[in-house]
Amino acid sequence: MVAVAFSALVVVALFSIAFHWVMRIRLMRRDSAGDKLAWLSRGSSEVYDTYEALFPASWLPRFSRFAFWAMLVVAAIVLGVVLLKSH
Repeated sequence: MVAVAFSALVVVALFSIAFHWVMRIRLMRRDSAGDKLAWLSRGSSEVYDTYEALFPASWLPRFSRFAFWAMLVVAAIVLGVVLLKSH
């Protein structure tokens, strides 16, 4: 059961990374004002906000935010279980 949950989290994380790069590449292609490589060094929240403004019907930023919070919640749950079992 733990292996299945861990595998699912790994798959979600890999999709999140891939979608994040897809968003950055699409923003680089869309940027007509000079330095396109600046999108590689910008923060993820700026990338998400700009991507949502330019492509409002896209679900990529929502999925990436969901994946981040899902990983955070699962890590907190695992930490809680480990701490409870150690006492």
